[in-house]
Amino acid sequence: MSHAALVAAITAALAANADPRYKAQIERLVPGIRTIGVKVPAIRAAVRAFAATLAFADACDLLDRFAAAGERDRLLFGVFLVASYRKEVAALPWRRLERWARAIDNWETCDQLGMEIVAPRVAAEIARLDRLLAWAKAGDVWRRRLALAAATALNQKGRAYPAATLDVCAALAADREPMVRKALGWALREATKNDAAAVAAFLDRHRRHMSPSVVRDGSAKLAPAARRRLLASLGSPWRA
Repeated sequence: MSHAALVAAITAALAANADPRYKAQIERLVPGIRTIGVKVPAIRAAVRAFAATLAFADACDLLDRFAAAGERDRLLFGVFLVASYRKEVAALPWRRLERWARAIDNWETCDQLGMEIVAPRVAAEIARLDRLLAWAKAGDVWRRRLALAAATALNQKGRAYPAATLDVCAALAADREPMVRKALGWALREATKNDAAAVAAFLDRHRRHMSPSVVRDGSAKLAPAARRRLLASLGSPWRA
């Protein structure tokens, strides 16, 4: 099948699963998104239908194309397709991840790229955390959230890198962008699963310059007594 024919087949497979009601729903949840309204399980099912016939290089080329186009459903298809090649993802050139990161303009595709591709790539070379830390310092809000989405997933799917996650969180502890703050709390909750004491110490150390909402969200999985102490220290009427 030619590349053009493959793109057309994928586009048709996704279009067959477009749901107008879901389109309206996801457009409300993710402002500015371009979508035909295919639910994530249906996108994953479409990936399974094509993956067996494609080489990893083909999958990366497709994601290049779909990222450049910026349409949510095909972009997620490309992310899930590339992520299905787990061994190869671990050795992806970082410049390719940079290319895909430039296409991100909403929280859904940002988080999926971070969890599905960036996190396993970083985990394969955890000593090179400088790459995520560079994104954490970026002026682009989506690059900063992408760093946190990947840092979150460093404590998912059997991975356990709470120290690395907290290093990324520290770089963004004072960030005032709502999309970043929400992801920061998420990252801290996931790190708690592997090192609750380190997360409690992190929150205590950084709480003075963190948003109270981040302390509240990030402490949600701590032991109740530890969480009460943190929330009481904010001087706000938070409840555990």
